[in-house]
Amino acid sequence: MATKLIGSLLVISACFLIGYRLSIRQKLRLDELLYFKSAMEKIISELEYNRATFCDAINISVNVEENPIFSSIINAVKNNNAVKTAWRFAFEENAPNSYMTSEDIERLSKMGDGFNTGDISLQKKYVNSAIDYINAQEKIIVSKYEKDKKLYRSVSLTVGLFIVIILVWG
Repeated sequence: MATKLIGSLLVISACFLIGYRLSIRQKLRLDELLYFKSAMEKIISELEYNRATFCDAINISVNVEENPIFSSIINAVKNNNAVKTAWRFAFEENAPNSYMTSEDIERLSKMGDGFNTGDISLQKKYVNSAIDYINAQEKIIVSKYEKDKKLYRSVSLTVGLFIVIILVWG
């Protein structure tokens, strides 16, 4: 009897943890998108007002050791790759380690096209386009998050209880 009770608790706990993990994916995606929004605003201001080089602007604005995407960008640019190529490669290379969707990766990697020019107004245009995308995604994620969080957690707990009932009575 004790074995069944322990097994039941483990199954219910595992199902609940799976539901919890699924419920926070959108929150983690939003956190990453907001991080990039903040970083891009800082980078563009460094480029515009301090006339810093691209790598210096990233180093000043972002903790590079903390973010593999920006680290990849700097390494690629220092190895004489074009900023556009480095930007796209860094996003595509680090996509599997990210909570961002493929659409997020595609939209944010297109932003690197603007950094290939020396024209600050064109760079700002590309950054503002990405920021508009992030703002739109933020509204969507926030509206869906609370509903989906409750749904994932309750469904996972229900599935766990259902499995326990089948195992105990079966």
